[in-house]
Amino acid sequence: MAPSIIDMNPQGLAQPLELEQKEQLFRYNQTPKLKKALEKASRDFRSDVVTVPTEGMMQAIIEASVGDDIYDPEGDASVNALQDKLIELSGKEAALWTLSGTMGNQICLRTHLTQPPHTVLLDHRAHVQCWESGALPVFSQAAVTQVHPKNGVHLTLDDVKRNMIADGNIHFPPTRVVSLENTLSGTILPLKDAKEISEFVRNFPVPADQKPIAMHLDGARLFDAVAAEGVDLKEYCACFDSISFCLAKGVGAPMGSVIVGTKRFIERAKWYRKMFGGGTRQPGMMAAAASAALDYTLPRLSAVHTMTASAAKELETVGYKFALPVQSNMIVLDLEVVGIPPAAFVGYCTDNELGVFPNGRLVFHHQTSQDAVSRLLKALRQLMSDKEAGVHMINDKVTGGYS
Repeated sequence: MAPSIIDMNPQGLAQPLELEQKEQLFRYNQTPKLKKALEKASRDFRSDVVTVPTEGMMQAIIEASVGDDIYDPEGDASVNALQDKLIELSGKEAALWTLSGTMGNQICLRTHLTQPPHTVLLDHRAHVQCWESGALPVFSQAAVTQVHPKNGVHLTLDDVKRNMIADGNIHFPPTRVVSLENTLSGTILPLKDAKEISEFVRNFPVPADQKPIAMHLDGARLFDAVAAEGVDLKEYCACFDSISFCLAKGVGAPMGSVIVGTKRFIERAKWYRKMFGGGTRQPGMMAAAASAALDYTLPRLSAVHTMTASAAKELETVGYKFALPVQSNMIVLDLEVVGIPPAAFVGYCTDNELGVFPNGRLVFHHQTSQDAVSRLLKALRQLMSDKEAGVHMINDKVTGGYS
């Protein structure tokens, strides 16, 4: 007899419902809304979080385990498989799935920071400071040392040396964590610099009863970074005591992040995940989708970077300037230096059915289509041509943030 589940009929009476015995297969042409979303994502340059699940991801959701993350002592099978995959990729001892990149970062920092007074040293543009709703001082009671990199792109050992706060002066909370980010606005923190900073920080003198200063990495787009630089992921991860991998950005998962570290670190981090509202019931569906996303997207990152570099070269030839070097999947235009109002930038792109933010940042991803790139180049060529011809540029107030 075929297995059954209990369903409710319109009269509210419980009755059996036969389960389909044949294999379930997902197809985009059966879901018009998702197909439409995929087409929209193909021409959306606001961020790499705008991608939609692939067929493989949707099939993984269908086949995922549905264990309870709170009650089941062994955990959920799909979540465990994802965590094991990140342990293998990173070379760390343990991993923990979290609901978002912000949650992952803040759990890591709170786990490292045990008792104020303490300070976190970071880049002045760092996501953990600028884009996480003030979570760092709220959850960890931490002061921050915001550092402007001397080279204008990424922090170096000299930047860190000049801004470390040692114990001993009661006016200044000592540095307890150095938090770095890779990539940051598409730019790479090279392995060489990460190694130099890590060696210095981990050997920085602290009182005898104080644990060494921790190294944390917001690795939201670390897969992009190591692919673009051509370095080994495990070697890069070895520079840090904790890393937060966001799987919803360049990887393209529907949601979630995974943090990695030592077994002791992750065991303590579980308390903060629960405290921050991250204890979930059936997370296996999202974990399974993320695992499928890793398999699908990682081999495609280099092609995304090549597409980005090619578009940047074309834009440079028609007169655009860049606020930052183009090193991975982002182009950050300096609209101010070429005299183009943000509203005009948004308007010309919108006229070509392209999604952009007004700050001039263009993000490419694995679902960016060549047609969308052609439209983008056409729109921005026309914008620059009209600007140089003296055509009136709209300069209304426009808003829009990014992550």
